[in-house]
Amino acid sequence: MTVKQVEEKLTELVHHEPFVPFVVELNDGESLVIPHPPAFDENGAVYFGADGGLVDFWFKNVRSIRLVSGEPNGTIHGIP
Repeated sequence: MTVKQVEEKLTELVHHEPFVPFVVELNDGESLVIPHPPAFDENGAVYFGADGGLVDFWFKNVRSIRLVSGEPNGTIHGIP
């Protein structure tokens, strides 16, 4: 994904009501479960992980963004 695509997709997901958790897959194969809306700018994002610590990632390192398993076809109310 391009940096712009990641930013646009996160904007859509963060503003969806109600919020639906999603997964960010990084180019190195690591998957980050985003349980609540992250804070982000045009370069990267940060959120509180399960242990309460901050987790951050750069948009340039994102391979894909998908909903947490269980959502049909990976879409929520018209968001692909």
